[in-house]
Amino acid sequence: MTEENRQENRQESQLPAIRQPEQLVPIKLPEAHQRFYDKLRAKIEAFIKDKGVNETVANYILLAPDLFVLLARLLLDKRVGVQAKAVAGIAVAYFITPLDFIPEALVGGVGLLDDVILAVYALRRILVDVDEKIVREHWNGKDDLLSVITKVVKAADDLVGKKIVKKLEEILFRKK
Repeated sequence: MTEENRQENRQESQLPAIRQPEQLVPIKLPEAHQRFYDKLRAKIEAFIKDKGVNETVANYILLAPDLFVLLARLLLDKRVGVQAKAVAGIAVAYFITPLDFIPEALVGGVGLLDDVILAVYALRRILVDVDEKIVREHWNGKDDLLSVITKVVKAADDLVGKKIVKKLEEILFRKK
């Protein structure tokens, strides 16, 4: 190897490596979660149609299935840390459990408003620890995720009342 070749090799080794574009890893929703999503979406749409729910409230209620799927996918993603998965798990459990502050069994689809608010507060907490790109990768909603989070947080008190919002915050942030 000539001196000229050695010098070229040294220069090449000092160049920044060209990084291959990252491939998004498609995450297939487990069948049980997909069935829950489909049932929830159909139930919500039927409730809105039957009860004539006002459009503003209907738009918030219709976020429930997309938020549920997002949180379920985050639970399955190996890039998400244990603490963020715990928060996502709390929110998923809150969706599934029949016992919550506004029970769907008593008030129908409007009862999903507290689930939506808890999910959004959970996502705010998750975004502190998880790269925003990872979270966005799992979002199926039609609107921008950060805009949805901001919109729900701003409307939370009007949707369910300050008392319920405080209780939802206590669940996630352990405020006394």
